Amino acid sequence: MSNEFRRVMGEDFANRRITFLGAGPMSPVSVTAIIDLANRYKKPIALIPSRRQVEAASLGGGYSNNWTTEVFTKFVRSRDSGGFVKLSRDHSGPWQLNERDQLGEVHSHSQAMEEVKESLAVDLKCGFDLIHLDPSKGLLFGRSQLEVEEDIYELLDFCVKNGKQQFEFEIGADDQSYVPDLVSRAEDSLNRVLQEIKNLGLPSPLFYVLQTGTKVMELRNVGSFDSKLPVAGMLPSSVQLPEMLKMCRRYGVFLKEHNADYLSTTALKWHRRFGIHAANVAPEFGVAETKALLQVAQENQMKSFIDEFSNIVLAGQKWKKWLVVNGSCTEDEKIQIAGHYHFSEERVLELRNKLRQDLMKKSLDLEALVSKQVEESIDRYLRWFGYAD
Repeated sequence: MSNEFRRVMGEDFANRRITFLGAGPMSPVSVTAIIDLANRYKKPIALIPSRRQVEAASLGGGYSNNWTTEVFTKFVRSRDSGGFVKLSRDHSGPWQLNERDQLGEVHSHSQAMEEVKESLAVDLKCGFDLIHLDPSKGLLFGRSQLEVEEDIYELLDFCVKNGKQQFEFEIGADDQSYVPDLVSRAEDSLNRVLQEIKNLGLPSPLFYVLQTGTKVMELRNVGSFDSKLPVAGMLPSSVQLPEMLKMCRRYGVFLKEHNADYLSTTALKWHRRFGIHAANVAPEFGVAETKALLQVAQENQMKSFIDEFSNIVLAGQKWKKWLVVNGSCTEDEKIQIAGHYHFSEERVLELRNKLRQDLMKKSLDLEALVSKQVEESIDRYLRWFGYAD
């Protein structure tokens, strides 16, 4: 296991109250922007592919640019001249390939565990720096909380025995919640897991994923962290978070927040004031790219691109899982929410290439225009998280 990542998190980030960013690899545009920004600030940023976004070649790759883990790793490492980008597997656990699971291709627990080990073996071979061990989907497939924790130990033991490179890992489920985790309940779970990890002679995690009151729905963060209104029966984040951070310090782990998309600038400033160690952002950067594409097409009267791209996204229905119950999401918003899921489809690539060629006739660079807006979206987090210090 590596002590360097742990040292960087302690000395360079936690001690200076800089919040470490984990950013989703939504497309080549966002990945390139993340690499460029990490090298510009000369501070590490994590790329956090889920198994659905980027997966081992033997398991079919992912929807983000049709990347396999092997090709994705080479793409990042070849462009990261300063070595500032951390490769961080997000949500590595059984039953994490939703579409395959829903089709019935993976049934039993043993099958699902063997599949995730196949995925992890490739992550480790490719030199991933951080692995999020998240078997929590097992709760939907009849596993108890204690059985889910047993899966953590089994997967961690597998990683230790098969990882020839140094790596760190994080634990904790990502069951998005409007409100922060109860500290007492989170501590019970953390204490139990860490004690068993110690008993088994396994290394301790770098990060512990906790709910801070961030929850992404549609094109906004609806959690209590960024809300002016208190949640009935629940202490506000301003009370809960300091206690969470105290707990993490007691156990020697760093707090990782997921689902920080769409937070206001005020909320981002509070990350440093609270001392939140790390935060993940993903869908927002895909939405930024979709908005940029549609804006450029609209400004240049490329109606055929807008119409066909919109029809593809609406028909794909990837926006469904993000909708608020009984909400009033418009068709335009649904397209913005789910556009990035379709970027690597053959027909969308053809449409984008035609748009690029049409704009070249007007001496406009489509990718430069789009990249600028995506980079600005990512840089907003970096600036308020303290990367410029």
